[in-house]
Amino acid sequence: MDKEIDAIADKLFAAWRDRYAIDSEPELAAMRDPDRGRAIQGALTCLFVKAGRRPIGWKLGLTSQPALDLFGADEPMVGVIYADTLLEEGDTLPTGEIVSPRIEGEMLLEIASVPQPGASDDVLIASLASVSAAFEVADSRLLGWPSAIGGATADNACCGWLMRAPQSLDPAEADFEGTSMVLTRDGETISEGRASACFGSVLKVYRWFVADSYRRGRRLQAGDIILTGAMGPAIPMAGPATYRLECPGLGSATLPFGRAA
Repeated sequence: MDKEIDAIADKLFAAWRDRYAIDSEPELAAMRDPDRGRAIQGALTCLFVKAGRRPIGWKLGLTSQPALDLFGADEPMVGVIYADTLLEEGDTLPTGEIVSPRIEGEMLLEIASVPQPGASDDVLIASLASVSAAFEVADSRLLGWPSAIGGATADNACCGWLMRAPQSLDPAEADFEGTSMVLTRDGETISEGRASACFGSVLKVYRWFVADSYRRGRRLQAGDIILTGAMGPAIPMAGPATYRLECPGLGSATLPFGRAA
């Protein structure tokens, strides 16, 4: 494997392990080549798994046209979700566990069976076990955050932490376009949006992901969870504070950040 790719993956791994921002890779942060980004992420994934981290699903990013344009991308990016990043309702996220967090409200899908590319909407919905609301706390180990898709992809698509709402919905009852999201910090609204922000429908995001996974040899399996992209603006986190996510008809969750629950 490319020694430079391995060296960058080593730096990203150390920054994740020791919770600091890398200030020596401005070219990586601005890298526009998604293929090289995926290669670095692949090397980083090997390091994570070797260290004992357990993959449990997939984080999709840049699932709206404005986000694609901002990062100079033609398609979304994909990262790996690990079990040690999953927060439960009632957990607190300590400030020392993250580097440069941004919080988002998203729709989370759980796979029951893996559909084929080109499947109909009905088949896609039937392939899901559940739909939930979720916080994503995106984070980057690159100082100032990546500005292009290659760097963001290399940094495991800026995966940080997530909290799944304790409620879930039968996929047949989910509104993949009209579900609304309100995100508050200490009772003050800081972000609002709808599922339609994600390619017009979260189901379209899922369809893209299934096709992309077959094309790239990504191994999906029953039980995988999928974060499908921000339904509203991502907001830099400040603490101590309590964040609340409300998705009427889908679920809600509360995340204390840097303070007791």
